[in-house]
Amino acid sequence: MRTPKLFAGVAAAAALVLALAGCSASSTGTKAADPSEVSGKITYAFWDPNQKAAMDKIVAAFEKKYPKVTVTDSVVPYAQYWTTLQTEASSNTLPDVFWMNMPYFQLYAANGQLAPIDDLVKGKQIDVSAYPANLTKFYTYGGKRYAVPKDVDTNAMWVNKALFKQAGVSIPVAGWTYDDYRALAKQIRQKLGSKGIYGTSFYLFGQTTYYSSVFAYGGQVIDGTKSGWDTPASEKGLQIWRDLVSDGSSPTIQQLSETTADQWFVNGKAAMYPSIAGASVAEMAGAKSAADFVAIPLPQGTKQATVGHALSNVVSAKSKNLAAAQAFQAFTASKQAQVIQAGSGVAISAYTGTADGFVKSHPGLGLQTFVDAIKYSVPYPASKNTDAWAAKEPALAAQAFSGQLSVDAAEKQLATVMNTALAKE
Repeated sequence: MRTPKLFAGVAAAAALVLALAGCSASSTGTKAADPSEVSGKITYAFWDPNQKAAMDKIVAAFEKKYPKVTVTDSVVPYAQYWTTLQTEASSNTLPDVFWMNMPYFQLYAANGQLAPIDDLVKGKQIDVSAYPANLTKFYTYGGKRYAVPKDVDTNAMWVNKALFKQAGVSIPVAGWTYDDYRALAKQIRQKLGSKGIYGTSFYLFGQTTYYSSVFAYGGQVIDGTKSGWDTPASEKGLQIWRDLVSDGSSPTIQQLSETTADQWFVNGKAAMYPSIAGASVAEMAGAKSAADFVAIPLPQGTKQATVGHALSNVVSAKSKNLAAAQAFQAFTASKQAQVIQAGSGVAISAYTGTADGFVKSHPGLGLQTFVDAIKYSVPYPASKNTDAWAAKEPALAAQAFSGQLSVDAAEKQLATVMNTALAKE
């Protein structure tokens, strides 16, 4: 997930289930062959234009190692990415290798669309131990492993140092709490409100905002085969955002729907802004006031937590050149490829010890904060048909944060929506 639009629900998830179920494929993995024995052409699809330069460098490095293989990549805008895959899956024309995210992984794996990597792991072409265990485990299904993380997204709090100085308040240090966050946001609003400046802004999406606070208070979004929403801990994780709005410390929900949270922050109208790395680093680095921005750890609840999301490279089980496709998949999981990716400064490479390039790409922004957060990250909540319930979350969250619904009522509705959807999986 890389830009704010990526947090929107993807249409036609139910249709995708039916399309995939009707074209189940063999999921037998194969070992990567010697480079001199692998040849042919393969296709590679992904959605983030900000990562194309890095992906092109990885493709070039792979083709140098596998001179008889040609990789043709294509960037499909995220708004069309999943519907395009749906069409391709139903006609057995998926790209040989393509990006997969956590919300959709189970759907594709369960319907036989992905080739497992177990043989690549056994053959030591992919070193699973080099990746964060909690996120790597996610890409297993039915006792088979289908990928390792390509990159990792965690959350941090962006702060505007200049606005903190104007308000005469200190920048929080590690260990600050959500109660501190609320108090600081209120204090900054009181000091700078006459200039139209708020203490904070935030998106109305789980990954950027309330998943992390729910986890920080010990709550869960999904608990195995049932919802984790309707619990006191999860309710407390939602309540903080309602409090910020009711205090007047953030723009109203209507204002946040008209002007996105990042724009409030980048334009100097909000002093704090929680976000994932992938959706914010390039924007912060390119802003006129970049020198004023720094990322610090998220506040704590009863513990330190952030939602963690990992993209992966997967191979189509119907690939006509499985050997070349899995050779490329294995190469993208190598330390060499992960170092190349990190150097782009766009995404945090998942391979342990390769994130230095990401951190150093924009000195002064505090990007080590996002890397350090991996160790206390909680995997992104997902199920076999995630979109069936996740697409309804933002609207209910907005009603809770605006006061149209009590937080308790919103949580009960979130739980009902999810449990209904899970029962149909």
